Amino acid sequence: MTLNIEHTRCLIVEDDPFKMDSIRAHLKEHFSGRIEIVECHALATASSVLATSTFDLAIIDMSIHSHEPEAGAGSPFPLSSGGLDVLFEIESSGSNTSCIILTQYPDIPIEEVPIPVELAQQEILEKFGIKIAGCVRYVEDDLRWKAEVTSILERL
Repeated sequence: MTLNIEHTRCLIVEDDPFKMDSIRAHLKEHFSGRIEIVECHALATASSVLATSTFDLAIIDMSIHSHEPEAGAGSPFPLSSGGLDVLFEIESSGSNTSCIILTQYPDIPIEEVPIPVELAQQEILEKFGIKIAGCVRYVEDDLRWKAEVTSILERL
């Protein structure tokens, strides 16, 4: 995918601004600027964007907030597996979006059971029939996540 598409549309669903900056910088470097990035910071925003747009690639954090903070909208609440809802929406759209889960946590809660990141890809396939490109643990100041994401992108 990364070498055969002249321009890649990417959705990033991430509520941590520092992590978002790191992901965006890495993707722009990897794709040499041939990427259009749409950023969502909450489940509600991602749902709205996915209702009207399709993407070649999605980088999804599993733990996201319900909605953006807005006056009169009530406080956003954390959803430890909100990223799964984003995956379900992408899957139900029938698009060919390649999805990568990128999480700061060592485990991903799937049906309230903590699944180690390295086993989550297979667990999501077995439980929900959703094939994702990979699951990566993000650790600030550790470059392994970049190498893992790059490796996944090169296999697409």
